[in-house]
Amino acid sequence: MIALLLILPGMAAFLFFNLWPIIYSIYLAFTNAQLGNFPIYNAAQSTVSPMHFVGLENFRWILGDDKFRSAFMWTWLFVFTSVTLKVFVGTALSLLYNSKYVKGKMIYRSLLIIPWALPLLFSVTVWKFMFDPVFGPINIILKSIGVSNLPNWTNNAFWGFIALNIIEVWLAYPFMMTVITSALQSVPDTLVEAAIIDGANYWQRIRHVVLPVVGKPIAFATILTSAASFQYFMVPYIYNAPLFEDKFLLLYGFRKAFGASPHYGRAAAVMVIATLVLAVYMYVNVKISKLQEGARG
Repeated sequence: MIALLLILPGMAAFLFFNLWPIIYSIYLAFTNAQLGNFPIYNAAQSTVSPMHFVGLENFRWILGDDKFRSAFMWTWLFVFTSVTLKVFVGTALSLLYNSKYVKGKMIYRSLLIIPWALPLLFSVTVWKFMFDPVFGPINIILKSIGVSNLPNWTNNAFWGFIALNIIEVWLAYPFMMTVITSALQSVPDTLVEAAIIDGANYWQRIRHVVLPVVGKPIAFATILTSAASFQYFMVPYIYNAPLFEDKFLLLYGFRKAFGASPHYGRAAAVMVIATLVLAVYMYVNVKISKLQEGARG
């Protein structure tokens, strides 16, 4: 009884600061909460009706909005492209710096995790300057090697999308590299030596010996980083929020709440949809990759 009394304050704080905002956001998704009736309603000044329950109206409106469908499609495209690049770069660097032929591996690994140490705002601001179509070093280099039609990285949605993929790889490869490098340490030397004796070349050893052993750690890291890509918000917001308003789901929801015509009910509906989609995605991937079986084993 005393123990329960001691943990009650902590439980109350947890429920208030964690569960209450979630529950209240779900409630707002079923109301017409918007600028003019939320959080307070002044009938003399407001041009909208008082906040009330509207059922699934916000969800119907969101699902019928072309910008939402565009954001949903582009978000999944970004998940596919960015995760593919992150896994490829992380795996390649891990294999490179796990090789016995590379000298000074500890120094290189320390340098390669620098993106983790830098504030996100600083990193994105620097990259935004790098991709500046006029003064950015990337376009200056492209011009110096003879490229005449220079990409507009900051104001063109296609080139901006490519730029965001590059930025995301820069920000996330340290995580992938750390997880995969740790997994590579668990590959028994006897397996590799046996493959060498059997005549397997380097790439055959990687494909048939190393990768199967580290498959589950890579799958785990891939699922986590794909969830992060699905929730991509801060980088496109800093880079050019208006350009990507209909390209990323969370940015679309944010602009619904804090854009030109704020509608908090619809914004909350977007977040509920995004949460449900992400939960299903994570569940399906965990089941497919059988990570739970590995944990129980």
